[in-house]
Amino acid sequence: MERHRQPGEPRLTAASLNFAAMGTLMQKMPTYTRYTSHAHAVAAERVFRRAMGARLKECGDRLLGVVEKKAQIMSGEMEQTIDVLVDRIGEIFRRLDREGVVTLVGGSARTIAEIELIDSRLVLLIEESLELVNNLGTDVPAAAWFKTDAARLARGLAEFSKLTEERNYLLGLGWESEFRPKARRVS
Repeated sequence: MERHRQPGEPRLTAASLNFAAMGTLMQKMPTYTRYTSHAHAVAAERVFRRAMGARLKECGDRLLGVVEKKAQIMSGEMEQTIDVLVDRIGEIFRRLDREGVVTLVGGSARTIAEIELIDSRLVLLIEESLELVNNLGTDVPAAAWFKTDAARLARGLAEFSKLTEERNYLLGLGWESEFRPKARRVS
């Protein structure tokens, strides 16, 4: 049974990329019921956020690599599109880099279920982003990619950014966490 998509929600495709890389990312998804201490929660979060960041870095590196390899055949508009996409990835990095004390918001069971759903969607969005970026370097004509796939990638990155911020809030890492006193790191 397929879940109905909301208007504007990106269509997520089935697994089609490097299963090892995506499997590793899924293995790093935190088990929130094991967040028994702040130190454990912060450590688990750090691992998962870095894993997501690494996959997104692949997207950004691939986009920048295409600009370097195909600079002579790309229009200024195409280069600007890639710059915007890379900037969106940078915005996501800033959200993934949010620090603070992990404190689940609201009822734990409900919050955990919500975060797990978000995490699953984030993994699928990363996979779709990697697939779209990889299409740019294949036999698909670049002009066609910029007409269709670039817009899909932009929507996917916007959704990723929104979900990351929602996830941060549910973990007690909303933007206001940046202004709380930092917890001392335990070595």
